[in-house]
Amino acid sequence: MESAFQKNNPFGWFLLLMLGALIAFKFEALFLPYFWDEAWVYMPAIRTLAEKGPSVMPGCIDAELYTGHPLLFYFLAASWIKFWGYSLWVAHLFPLLISLSLLVSVFYVTFQFTKSHFAALLASLLLLVQPIFLTQSTYLLIEIWLGFLFVWAFYFYYQRQWFRFAVIMVMALWSKESAYTLVPAFILIAVLEISTKKIRWSDFKWRILTILALFVLGFSFFVLQRIEMGWFFFPRHANWINFDEMNYKFHLAIDILFKHQGRAAIYLASLGLFVAAFFVSKYRLTKEQNLLLGGIAIFSFGYMLFASINFFSTRYLFGAIPLLMIACAILINGFKQQWYIYSVLGITLIYGLININKSIENPQFSDVELSYTRLLKAEIEMTQHLDSLSTEKRLYAPFLMLINLSNPYSGMVKEGRPNLSSNLRDSSNFYILALPNEYEPLLDTLKVEQKLILNYRAKYKQAEVDLYQVPE
Repeated sequence: MESAFQKNNPFGWFLLLMLGALIAFKFEALFLPYFWDEAWVYMPAIRTLAEKGPSVMPGCIDAELYTGHPLLFYFLAASWIKFWGYSLWVAHLFPLLISLSLLVSVFYVTFQFTKSHFAALLASLLLLVQPIFLTQSTYLLIEIWLGFLFVWAFYFYYQRQWFRFAVIMVMALWSKESAYTLVPAFILIAVLEISTKKIRWSDFKWRILTILALFVLGFSFFVLQRIEMGWFFFPRHANWINFDEMNYKFHLAIDILFKHQGRAAIYLASLGLFVAAFFVSKYRLTKEQNLLLGGIAIFSFGYMLFASINFFSTRYLFGAIPLLMIACAILINGFKQQWYIYSVLGITLIYGLININKSIENPQFSDVELSYTRLLKAEIEMTQHLDSLSTEKRLYAPFLMLINLSNPYSGMVKEGRPNLSSNLRDSSNFYILALPNEYEPLLDTLKVEQKLILNYRAKYKQAEVDLYQVPE
């Protein structure tokens, strides 16, 4: 790693420039309120855990807050804000530091597998220009953390550093249920290794026993939860497991991982450049690189499969993306000429900037698109306008905005606004909020039936938040 920062080696310095660019690009986001699941799930739980005393034990706070998930990430985030303070920028700095660590980790791990600073930098750059990564990089959510753990789990497994592998595995399993896809993935990777005669039968048996032992250690959280709470998995989440929509969700997962936000071009270019290097420069992957790519493919398939039988969200799939970008960099690393290296890096940067701009300008607002900051700014303006209105008249707000206005832990208000309604049909509603990410068809009907008047429109770029009122 030290060689990357020698004077005649620009790749380490480019990495530092990328880290600085991420900090500069996301600096404004540090001071914005929490968004989506940050606001109504993670931050209330983390803040409550910080105030009560950070813990990883099930039942340490109301299960409705952490919804039965393993608590390691909540514990780390709660410890962070308890020590450094509860301000927005302090809380958002925690995931930003994890994001920076993930970029450095991808650089380091890729270098160890390729001994190429070009491949290492390319893998980090491919991750950096992913809009989903940039969006999530300051969210107090778990996906970046999982991506970080997954990268190191693969690295320690293939480097045969078993104690560190065990520590990372247990950390992952105590972070979220989706991390359990690592267990069958590494078992299948061991099967792949013995079938290619990479390891002996005695090594295979030892690895299977180790992986199963780690599964037991990880699952101990749910055993303790069963003892404490009376159930292994949060009942509402358990009821969301559905095999009926599995085929649809699996195809959607493929689209998200391999097509959305310009990723299709990245994979196609990686395969194309690998084939060209295979024939032109006789580029061959090492046996370990082949096994690594096979392992990443196995894990990615299992990760999509897990997402397909559970409650589905685009951001849940991020955990596989850092590993897939490492795989792409390994495939692209077939030519060593300087013109090729700098052309690939330059084209990747330009293509990435185009996709980043598309995400910023996206008229759809979600927790995987960079346009979210514009919606937040419009929501802040609307919240300031609401402060000038009387609270005696009832205000309807759709679910996410209702959380923002009622829960101070969500970062939008210092005190929860009274007289809020969650029922659009409530006849006592006088004000009605309309948000682009929470479209409600019934509102179109009410606009006509009740002759609603537009009281105020908060607008920032393509984001509009409207406040209607019933005629007096």
